[in-house]
Amino acid sequence: QAPQAPLAPLPPLPPRPKRPPPSSPAEAAVRIQRWYRGRARLRRFMVIVNRARRKRRYLDERRRVAQRVYAGEAAVEEMRARLAMPSGHKLVGRWKEAKEADAATKLQNLWRSVRSKKKLVKLVAEQQREEAARRLQAFARQRRQQQRQTPLVKAAQENPCWRPIEEDRLKQHENDIIKKRKEWSSLTGRGLSQAELKLQAEESYRKLLEEAGRRRYDVWRTIMEREQTRQMIEALEGKSWERPLPYGVCSAALLRDAEEKHRERKASMIQDRSLQQLSSGQERWAASSGAENWSVYVESKAEELEADTLLRDLESELGYDFSMPDL
Repeated sequence: QAPQAPLAPLPPLPPRPKRPPPSSPAEAAVRIQRWYRGRARLRRFMVIVNRARRKRRYLDERRRVAQRVYAGEAAVEEMRARLAMPSGHKLVGRWKEAKEADAATKLQNLWRSVRSKKKLVKLVAEQQREEAARRLQAFARQRRQQQRQTPLVKAAQENPCWRPIEEDRLKQHENDIIKKRKEWSSLTGRGLSQAELKLQAEESYRKLLEEAGRRRYDVWRTIMEREQTRQMIEALEGKSWERPLPYGVCSAALLRDAEEKHRERKASMIQDRSLQQLSSGQERWAASSGAENWSVYVESKAEELEADTLLRDLESELGYDFSMPDL
């Protein structure tokens, strides 16, 4: 058989037209009577439904009571049959213990399910709070990152080469040039003629124009590096709960060193925990044998390198090598 084509969707029902208002008191009375009769039919129908629900609930309760009675009678018959057997009291005791164990298992499972549901509700609420906190933190950091000016923008704002030329500065330069021109004489020209001085001035002006772009770039780079250095100094000086580290400020060299030191500290912490477990076993042995308690301290590789550097600096200042044995 060929597959049937899918049925077309039914067209939407047209909107129900509004009834016009009654034209006479008789028509209004008829409408009120119809509404009242409809409400009365609905009330009678709900009475029948509630009666059927109560009857169903009553029958279910009777059925559960009958099942419990039948289960009790079956248990009594089984107990009577076990008592009739040789050593029946022992069989009955074992059967009763098995029943009690089964009931205890069911009760424990019910209690565990209730506890697991409560824990699940708490876990879901905690996860929702953490997710909301992460979203709020990400939003705050994004807003702060958008509002915070980068070192590039600050350097561009502070760069004097990129500022518009002011009339006062032009007048000041003009006055300085006129003053130097008035102070010029044959003695200040170092024995050069006016044509030679003109050529020298043109050469100096040409070099100034050639080096102007490079000089402006050097000024801008110096200002940007100064701003970056200031931010890193503020980040290093603000390591406290009252003054947290600013977000997004770090150097690649410092980050690599910090990650390496963090990995070394994690490895040393794992080693420290294993040694602490070993030391706890040794302490229990010492306590049982009456010896004194002792503990183990593990220094990370980064801390060891820092301490070695400090000792070498101290040795260089004192002029004495502490690694050499005393004769």
